[in-house]
Amino acid sequence: MLIDRRLVLAGLGALAITPDASAQSFPNQPIRLVVPFAPAGGTDIAARLLGEHLATALGQNVVIDNRPGANGVIAGEAVKTAPADGHTLLVATAASFAGAPALGQKLPYDVEKDFRPVGMLGLFPLVLNVAPSLPVNSLAEFIALAKKEPGKMNFASAGVGGTNHLVFELLAQAAGIKLQHVPYRGAALAATDLMSGQVHAMIDSLAASLGNIQAQKVKALALTTSSRQPQLPNLTTMKEQGVDLVYPGWASFVAPAGTPPAVIDTLNGAMAKALAAPALKQRYEQLSIEPVNWSPAETGRFMAADRTMLTDLVKKTGIKVE
Repeated sequence: MLIDRRLVLAGLGALAITPDASAQSFPNQPIRLVVPFAPAGGTDIAARLLGEHLATALGQNVVIDNRPGANGVIAGEAVKTAPADGHTLLVATAASFAGAPALGQKLPYDVEKDFRPVGMLGLFPLVLNVAPSLPVNSLAEFIALAKKEPGKMNFASAGVGGTNHLVFELLAQAAGIKLQHVPYRGAALAATDLMSGQVHAMIDSLAASLGNIQAQKVKALALTTSSRQPQLPNLTTMKEQGVDLVYPGWASFVAPAGTPPAVIDTLNGAMAKALAAPALKQRYEQLSIEPVNWSPAETGRFMAADRTMLTDLVKKTGIKVE
């Protein structure tokens, strides 16, 4: 059977231009942003805020789809199986995309292979707080006290394997100290016992603890960020105080694997415009979120480095989630 050469070339040409054509028409429907938390939490509020500005930049509505539960697995599965066309995005967090894989949790997806990084939602500064009754006023004094009585002091967390647990273990490794871990079912319960002095220390988000710090219900000793934060300009970082630890909490946007690079770039460009908006910057500061305008590649490297660091920590400490 003879085949018309012109038909073959036309077919090959159509295959060649299909990805570009789909990218050029993107977005052609509302963007669904899947958030692995219930409404009204800090990450949800930030996602909605960025989503509003993203909608303006893209010329399409951004619809928030809250899918809480199972440490982000429910939300992750919803996005993994969605069409890889850029119209469905996931809010990935340090806990779900770094902590969970580091702890060896069985996930129904591979966080590196099944998703593509788009850009950063933001960095969430963490702070070392201690009970107001603890006789220390600096990170150095805290470390000295912990070394003086090894294993007698304790620290609270929102649960085994959570971000504030793992970051405190990073601090303990960097400072050469050992404290007893007291896990709670949630950060709010842990913070309450910290204020009453039933536990000695806790690493918490600056957003959650800012009011208690300002009301002197807890003592803030150091930030885990690379620089000071405008909400507490006199509070120094751990690195400034001689402890080599920089670890902000974080959240990013990821898309299903197979999403065309041109679509990813379009989304990242829209995020850059949104993050540059003065109104968003002002609201982020109020929420204690640090905006970072990173490319998809920079976002991916950051997420991978975090997984590697936490995986090494788990191997050294033997932390296990029951």
